[in-house]
Amino acid sequence: MKYDVVIIWGGAAGLFTGICLDKKLKKIVLEKNKKPGVKVLLSWGERANVSNMDIDPMRDYFTQNKKFLLSVFSKYTNWDIMSFFAENNVSIVEEDRSRLILESWDSKELLACLLEKLRQNKCELRNGDWVEAIVENKIWELDKWGYVVVTTSWKQYETKSVVVACGWKSFFQVGTTWDGYKMAEKLGVNVTGTHPCLCWITTKKDLKEVSGVSARVDMKFMDKLNGKEIYRETGPILFTHFWVSGPIIHNVSVIAWEYLNSLGLSESECEKYFCDNFSLEINIPLEVATKSLKKFFELSEDNTEINIDLHWFRSLKEAKATSGWVDTNELDNNMQSKKQKDIYFIWEVVDVTGKTWWFNLQWAWSSAFVAAEHINKENKKDS
Repeated sequence: MKYDVVIIWGGAAGLFTGICLDKKLKKIVLEKNKKPGVKVLLSWGERANVSNMDIDPMRDYFTQNKKFLLSVFSKYTNWDIMSFFAENNVSIVEEDRSRLILESWDSKELLACLLEKLRQNKCELRNGDWVEAIVENKIWELDKWGYVVVTTSWKQYETKSVVVACGWKSFFQVGTTWDGYKMAEKLGVNVTGTHPCLCWITTKKDLKEVSGVSARVDMKFMDKLNGKEIYRETGPILFTHFWVSGPIIHNVSVIAWEYLNSLGLSESECEKYFCDNFSLEINIPLEVATKSLKKFFELSEDNTEINIDLHWFRSLKEAKATSGWVDTNELDNNMQSKKQKDIYFIWEVVDVTGKTWWFNLQWAWSSAFVAAEHINKENKKDS
């Protein structure tokens, strides 16, 4: 079977790639699950998040090469994806923190739109086909290299271009694995260390007396070794027995890894440094503090600040995202591997992580569009 483009995995980014490719190209999405878009259906408790109204790539995303992000997001923005859904009669509304979500609160509407547009664009979709390997193969012309995508059922898809749109290792309940990471390694593409992020963080202090209590707080994430403020945010925090959670903590979990990587520490050194030096300085206004919080932290009009020493991250299985994967320095501004022509890595398989509040889904739309547009241009040159 010969194709112009094979897209590996049918999540949001993979489906959108198939939608954005030229209609004339022969293309296929290979989805390992029995149904596509499993993670789309689970987004925000099936309410279907879409993007964020207020996006600054330098502020809201973390990666090794932030200039790379500016290029990608300038080619396809949050306004572009809003226009796409508006043109297809999918209504989007803005909620708090500039979150963009379906007015229907029904993720099935989002997936139905993507699948219908995929069908209209004459992109094949094959479910239950697990990709085993991407192998170089000289199949097109004497001076051009192509690839064979081999599945566990021993099907072989000969193709000029491959788009790898695999998901993170975390969020395992939707079938995520190390597939994308392993594919990149086998192709000689540099991958960075992987770690849980957008997750809870364990604390040294036992918080069982306020477990289950939440409050809107002003938070500073600190490096006590040098008294440096790494990050600050105002928002809800949830206290549990031995960890803290909530959107602002999820953002800390992303920022912590960027900071640790900047120190050039080994993995074991990262954990020790985190445990020895990281803490949260939290201001809990009395008007939002419950009786249990006031009592446990001994809050008063003269004392509304608390300090919580951090221990480490919760497990990868509990994380919403995985930091790391394909190094952005390995990709050009079109999401194409610098080492492997016509191989594209997009969305979660790339070392780009956004803050919580729907930034990561915008990365899916933008990276997919950019890869598809470049493939379209390259095929027009060859025709």
